[in-house]
Amino acid sequence: MFYLERMRHPLKISKPAILVIDVQEYFFSESSPAFLRGSERVKENIRTFLKQIRQLSEELSVSTPVIATIHKGGSENMKRWWGNAVEDVWAKLAIEQELVDVVIYKDTYDAFYMTELGDILKAESVDQLIITGVMTHLCCETTARSGFIKGYEIVMVEDCLWDKDEWYHYASLKNLAHGFVVVSTSQEVIERLKLIK
Repeated sequence: MFYLERMRHPLKISKPAILVIDVQEYFFSESSPAFLRGSERVKENIRTFLKQIRQLSEELSVSTPVIATIHKGGSENMKRWWGNAVEDVWAKLAIEQELVDVVIYKDTYDAFYMTELGDILKAESVDQLIITGVMTHLCCETTARSGFIKGYEIVMVEDCLWDKDEWYHYASLKNLAHGFVVVSTSQEVIERLKLIK
């Protein structure tokens, strides 16, 4: 699906950070009003990916920061649009805390907006964002576009992203691949990371 885009922009790894967008109980707990069917598959993919990142970082003695976002509450615009806010009970990681280095809280789609994300990335000299999480067409896409505009290279990890359904997911990735991001798989990213000296 992304063959032509990948021909023009092949995957390269530079000085990345991994973003884990909104992998939280609100989207991953079956009792949540916003549960995403199919998210259990992606959660396991993300967990496996992050474990591999940890192992590689130790083996290669390189720092690859893993930053998770949690959507909590809601900006006025978000409340008007969705008619609700994310309550504290749903604002908890759905993966193990030890798989991430930093957790930041946000109340809108863009993980950069009114958060410390930009400062964290600058402190780590990051120039590339590798994005995982949910939902592909909302928080993940908005953060990808925001990061691109701020000068970061963006990689979307297709098998570590999910949405309400496949249509939203693939439509978002196809649009992003045209002008903003490289779409890759978790295994491709791991293989490229192994080449970092």
